[in-house]
Amino acid sequence: MTALRNEQGLTSLAPETAQDPAYAEPVHGGAATPNADWLRTAIGASGDILYKWDILSDRLSWAGEIEEVLGEGENAIASGHGFNNRIHPEDLPRRLKALSDHFSQGDNYDCEYRVRNGQGVVIWVHDRGRVEIDANGMPVAMSGVMRIITQRKQNEARLERIANYDELTGHFNRARLRDELEHALSFSRRFKVDGAFLVIGVDKLAMVNNAYGYEIGDAVLVAIGQRLDRMLRASDVIGRLGGDRFGVLLTNCPDECIVSCMDRIIQTMREQAIEIDGQSIPITVSVGCVMFPGLVNTAYEVMTKAESALTYAKKAGRCCYNVYRPSEQQTLLHRRAMDIGTQVQQAMREQRLIFTYQPIIHAQSMTVSKYECLLRMKDPKGEILPAGAFIPVVEQLGMTRLLDRYVLDMTVEELRKDAATVLSLNISGLTATDQSWLRALIAAVKSTPNIAPRLIVEITETAALHDIEESARFVNVVRDAGCRVAIDDFGAGFTSFRHLKALTVDLVKIDGSFVRNLANNVDQQLFIRNLMGLAGTFGLETVAEFVENEADAQVLIKAGVHYLQGYHYGRPQFDRPWTVGQRILSA
Repeated sequence: MTALRNEQGLTSLAPETAQDPAYAEPVHGGAATPNADWLRTAIGASGDILYKWDILSDRLSWAGEIEEVLGEGENAIASGHGFNNRIHPEDLPRRLKALSDHFSQGDNYDCEYRVRNGQGVVIWVHDRGRVEIDANGMPVAMSGVMRIITQRKQNEARLERIANYDELTGHFNRARLRDELEHALSFSRRFKVDGAFLVIGVDKLAMVNNAYGYEIGDAVLVAIGQRLDRMLRASDVIGRLGGDRFGVLLTNCPDECIVSCMDRIIQTMREQAIEIDGQSIPITVSVGCVMFPGLVNTAYEVMTKAESALTYAKKAGRCCYNVYRPSEQQTLLHRRAMDIGTQVQQAMREQRLIFTYQPIIHAQSMTVSKYECLLRMKDPKGEILPAGAFIPVVEQLGMTRLLDRYVLDMTVEELRKDAATVLSLNISGLTATDQSWLRALIAAVKSTPNIAPRLIVEITETAALHDIEESARFVNVVRDAGCRVAIDDFGAGFTSFRHLKALTVDLVKIDGSFVRNLANNVDQQLFIRNLMGLAGTFGLETVAEFVENEADAQVLIKAGVHYLQGYHYGRPQFDRPWTVGQRILSA
């Protein structure tokens, strides 16, 4: 299709297009067939441009407001080769492959890439089209439509930056740094190379903020980040952990080089004051260090131990470093943990990880509303091990995500077997950052849509509060999939109004420490009422765990708790006691 300009400056269709039966005038008494006038109007209103590429002659024709979209007339880009010259070099191979797959295999041609327009500005386009094949099966022409998507791509890039980078310094944020650390640990174990993770804390930054103001304090942090950039290798990874702390990941770095690096960081910061707005601000830093692979197995464990080492460095007088060193007892415990980890992996292969099911009772109707899935492990002799005997080891060894994926698959299978059962499963805080777990959940929901409303995902309050932004993103994805989310052990982490506002969950499960002996403890009753008020502000349903007697149950019911769970109403069972709607008698 060739675009021509009429006297009013509007784009019209070329004569050969107007003669096409597809653009004939309406037939009286029948449905209207597209004509050039309203088709031209529709194209102009959409903001898209149409093209037809004659592959044999390489002629490229356009229709639509091409000058407004590409910044030049149609004759400036009149051939397929000429258009390819405008495509960004990084994107051209992808576009050519998409065309090749479409021509040879019939795959849909749907491609996004960057193009340099008539003013030299790079824009993003979304290109969709279809090839025309001759009698010999050879491609002869290609017709399609392009849409400008520069604004969307810019928004996506901005959101990606917010998700991965610290807004103040421009370095990786805590979540992205943790991901990089996970990769470094895997690489270190696989290829047996040394590395380290440093937590660098600015000494007495609060004094700088009080003396000069927070803007100067922020400028100091930016300057320290820039100084670290100049001081470290290009392969080293720098991130901001929050507040006055930076994280530095040193990969493929022997022990002596790690010590030398820490000395250089401390010395440089101490000897070179930071100049801001004509003011010379003296700064010192303290460093906590964890070397790997060693006895650490997860990024969470490395970061925690490095933070602990930093605390010791500050207690030692600041402006120094401290390296985390495991004791002989810790080494022995690590070996025992490795044995348990091997047993868990074997149990997964032999399907010896099983559920017990504990009922959750509706407080008003006293009927079973749902069940919580509690993980247990059978040893080779058939004896049952409680979760407390192996879950802490699983977390220590970095097997949490593997186990949580296994538990998800088990729960989904149970929901598929019974169309009325409602189940809840527990996951660790680490899984809240596991994209593969979320993809598995979404895939399960898509393949069997009726399981989503019957699945409740529980995450502990302390884990949720550890990285509130990351947890909020996780909660939103799970809820968007149609499932519900509960905060477990509610009250143990002292959730605030702001936290509950950020975490748009559906249920809160009151920590059992506030429920035990509730009827005889006035302070706990007051605490329960306050927690209920906080949950009620957001319209959240509440579940009380560890309800062990009728007196405690009555206090909870009077306080307005929606659901009750505990030995008073039912112990965990190995069989599948699906009795939704059946009235429960107190034990």
